[in-house]
Amino acid sequence: MTLIRKIARPLLGAHFIYGGVETLRNPDEAAQELSPALDELASLVPQAEQLAAKPKLTAQVLGGVQVTAGAALAIGKFPRLAAFTLVGVHKLNSYAEFRSAPLENPGDEIAQRKTLVKNVSILGGLGLAVVDLAGKPSLSWRAEHLSKQAKKKGTKFGEKTAKWAEDLGDDAAKTLRAWEKDAKKNFKKAEKQAKKAVKAAAAEAEKVKDKVS
Repeated sequence: MTLIRKIARPLLGAHFIYGGVETLRNPDEAAQELSPALDELASLVPQAEQLAAKPKLTAQVLGGVQVTAGAALAIGKFPRLAAFTLVGVHKLNSYAEFRSAPLENPGDEIAQRKTLVKNVSILGGLGLAVVDLAGKPSLSWRAEHLSKQAKKKGTKFGEKTAKWAEDLGDDAAKTLRAWEKDAKKNFKKAEKQAKKAVKAAAAEAEKVKDKVS
């Protein structure tokens, strides 16, 4: 882990740890802020009616998730999964905060916009944390690289084996070349299947990125 990650992850996680602790300490206030957003969500998604019916419990659960996922992100324990979890919680909390912001005084709209920009910026940081591979190549690149290496090494028999077959005579050399030809055909089939699997995995990863964004 680089020095930047050692500093950035705790800084980003601290925001959610603090927010989660405050929610757990003041669940009634958090439930009051969250209720309008939950009611709107329930009107769109019937399955969310149970969440809207118990806003205090929902707020406490979200607070616990924030503390747990924030701590995991801060210490670098499953950081991508922790960040992905926080994305969903942060979206809901940001909308609830925007939805319940007071607009009575002239400066309230400016404060509301500043809060919205802050929350969107934090969401961007979480998005980067979700796709951060800590300097490691992606799964699709590693699979393709492994496939190329196997293609170079796995489709040809060793030089010693080829020389040994030539020493045994033409029949042995022909048999070896036939086996090598069959090995290439079988490898091409396996390579096609591997590429399909890699493309499917990449497509699923793109879907996850789209959901996050």
